[in-house]
Amino acid sequence: MDEKIQKEMMFASGALVAFVAFLLYGGISEVSEMMISVGAFAVSWLGVSYFIKNFGSGGTSKQDLEKEFQWYAAMLILFLAIMTLIGKSDDELELTYSIYGMFVFGFTLIWVVRSVAIKYFS
Repeated sequence: MDEKIQKEMMFASGALVAFVAFLLYGGISEVSEMMISVGAFAVSWLGVSYFIKNFGSGGTSKQDLEKEFQWYAAMLILFLAIMTLIGKSDDELELTYSIYGMFVFGFTLIWVVRSVAIKYFS
């Protein structure tokens, strides 16, 4: 397996483990709901992977791609942590699998726009 793909899979699996931990902490315990959320995460990761490789900031060298995936994974985990903490502390908000899916897809959309804008304007 290519070393770039191995590094990407390492970041993806680390972010996925954190995502599942946030799901469990947020109160999502049904297997079907977790699978839908994990599926949304996987689709989002594939989309971001495509856009980072084709439109990401910097070049396509191994170091640039690795750095971009590190930033994406770290920012996604931070964003999900903040949203989970807000959801748990707000009594009126119920964290559901669909909300987590919207969190991930929204963050992915923002990251894709960011990657394309940086590549286009630099």
